[in-house]
Amino acid sequence: MEDLKNVLTESLEYYLEQERIIASRMAQLPKGRIREKKIGNNTYYYLQHRKGKKMIDDYIGKTIPEKLRDNLQQREKLSKELQKVREALSLLNRNQKSAIDFSPPLHQLLSRMTEHNLWDSGIEIIGSWCFLIYQKYLPLGSYPMRTQDLDILIPFPYRGKTFDFATFFRELGFEERFHPDGSIFFSTSGLKIEFLAPGKISRMKPPARVKELSVNPQFLQFVSMLLDDSIEIRIAKDLKVKLPAPGTFFLHKLLISTRPLRREKQKKDLHQAIHIGRYLLSHDRERKQLKRRWKTLSGSWQKKILKALGTAEAKIPLE
Repeated sequence: MEDLKNVLTESLEYYLEQERIIASRMAQLPKGRIREKKIGNNTYYYLQHRKGKKMIDDYIGKTIPEKLRDNLQQREKLSKELQKVREALSLLNRNQKSAIDFSPPLHQLLSRMTEHNLWDSGIEIIGSWCFLIYQKYLPLGSYPMRTQDLDILIPFPYRGKTFDFATFFRELGFEERFHPDGSIFFSTSGLKIEFLAPGKISRMKPPARVKELSVNPQFLQFVSMLLDDSIEIRIAKDLKVKLPAPGTFFLHKLLISTRPLRREKQKKDLHQAIHIGRYLLSHDRERKQLKRRWKTLSGSWQKKILKALGTAEAKIPLE
């Protein structure tokens, strides 16, 4: 199964790169078709193309420049190539979606969390694994992505059910490790479990510990919004996960993409946000919830999110 996922991912990455290259070349070429008008004994040529909902006629002259004719033919060829690439992407996306699977340690973790009703305590799966679960269980397009990090968000202060994560992970063969700020994470081959909580990191105080869960979470800004709206997805008969609502995830990804510390991950954040955004805008209920959620954000957060959309338009125009 792992070999299949790797092949699918590599193929997706290849076709996504081809899509980017072809579309970039097309963006440098004129678009439209040549249209002629006869006035008396004279023939005049125009380049007709669509701009928004309007058809525009740009005057060329009494003759058609050879370079323009060649460029339009080249664009038509590229357009056909792009169509084939996108057909391949559509097929690969469907296969990639079915190939996403949970490794045994991850399945055991989610099963135990379901068994102990930890989702009822407000705990959520966030980050890239949240996005992967969206892709598998919600009707949205696939974006090829590999991740070894599972991020678990804990409300803080925590007033939920107790569970000894430290002992549980040690029994599964995970190693307990520490970040420089004193927060704990657990790792094994191919999987890293991180615990996060809303708040600010303080270098003057020792790391806060959630005794009920036997973990020291890493405190981050902006994640508090992910706890405001959530959904539950049943991934098996006796197995479910709790995730941020897609609209909140979308806004959060755009917001954190503006942070200097996320510069290396900015493009991935924007890709995930845009893929979720397409899903939101194609469903009336999700669109209304997104509008409602947007109105609750502060003006400064709204400005950051609009700035991120502008960056996305510049950096990933195909999306």
